[in-house]
Amino acid sequence: MRLVLLALFSLLTAPALAAALTFTGTLNGREIVVELTQPGDGAVAGRYAYLDTGGDIPLVPVSHNGGTWVLNEEAVCGDADCTLGDAGQVIEAPVAAVWQLDYDARDLHATGTRTIQGGKSKAQPLELTLIAWRTLGPSEEATAHGLHNRSAQLSYMDEWPLDWTSAPYEMLLMDVPLETRSDQRMSGHTFTYIVDPRTKFAFPRAVAFADGSAVGPLNKLLADRHARMNLGAFDCLALQYASYGVDSQWSIRGGFLGDYDNENVELQYLSPRLVSWTQSGSLWCTGAHPYNHFDSYTYDVATGERLEAGDFLTDWVPREWGAEPDAIADTDLALENPDAYLWGPGVELIAFVRERIPGDVFTGEAELDENCYNEKAIAEHLDIRLADGPSIVFTVNGYPHVYSVCTTDLFTLPLDEVKPLLRPEALAYFPGN
Repeated sequence: MRLVLLALFSLLTAPALAAALTFTGTLNGREIVVELTQPGDGAVAGRYAYLDTGGDIPLVPVSHNGGTWVLNEEAVCGDADCTLGDAGQVIEAPVAAVWQLDYDARDLHATGTRTIQGGKSKAQPLELTLIAWRTLGPSEEATAHGLHNRSAQLSYMDEWPLDWTSAPYEMLLMDVPLETRSDQRMSGHTFTYIVDPRTKFAFPRAVAFADGSAVGPLNKLLADRHARMNLGAFDCLALQYASYGVDSQWSIRGGFLGDYDNENVELQYLSPRLVSWTQSGSLWCTGAHPYNHFDSYTYDVATGERLEAGDFLTDWVPREWGAEPDAIADTDLALENPDAYLWGPGVELIAFVRERIPGDVFTGEAELDENCYNEKAIAEHLDIRLADGPSIVFTVNGYPHVYSVCTTDLFTLPLDEVKPLLRPEALAYFPGN
């Protein structure tokens, strides 16, 4: 039904600006989703993905003549079949197959063939149905790289909407059967974990709230977060192609899920108003070091906005980057120039936290413990999340790679003990407590 409604929407509207067209179809019996640019926006370029794997495959422009489009499906660079520039960048990648499509804008279909290069393979038939289109962003390149790069950015640009209007390709990519784990309970609420079989990590969903509140708003938020993590994994999977890498060294680093398949997500707090969870693991796809992490997330269900520690704690102040804990900056100036300042606990809150760090948190190595939990470290790395009870977990994270071992939960206090530290608007999240 969803596909029918989207197709009807396409019949009633036409892309007036530069647009990317989203198609569905099958290839060798496997469902695919395809995104192509329009001829009027330059040479027709695109990408496609098999729904059962999820990673993008580049479609590089060859020619177009009206509604007849020819594209090269890029192959992964081998040991000696990529043409490199002097700086090691990929100038020309091998071709896996040639796509020839005839697009009929009247019936919203494209038909043609995919001819595998090399050997004696026969041309494979292609029949694609236009489902939707979206307007290209003002700085978005109408290229295979530009289309894929937008999906990669959606994995971390939370302010960019991930919905059927602005991201139909990505939404179709997420439209696969999901596996559901057994129900669990927390403070009378029921929840479960959902697994996308392609990326393998489990992510929570609400099943029922104890007071009968609707679970839809929370599950919409959780599905959005789940999808963005999937896009991060699919980005790494696609980086095996030269069109998506910066040079030959980058392009050979993809082809796997970036260790998202070993990511551990655990629900920590659940209510109709707030949700908290942790994400931990060691993600790596490109770069010098893996992202070793144990991160806390708290969201306002009604607004869908992530809440930071400063949204809860009164003693949360700005400092210039690298400043000493007692060098508090002017709040108004910090609000006017947010990128120039780091917000963190005030001096009194730092003392409150350090006095309560239990002995079993420390490693026994004096220098390491000093670097992990001194006043400046707490000022720069303190975070909180919610836990069942309700209670507040004080935690530290975000250390540079060499000190990622410092990341840990410090201690947990019942809400009643933390109330003097909380903002009135934060207390309003906990009626009856």
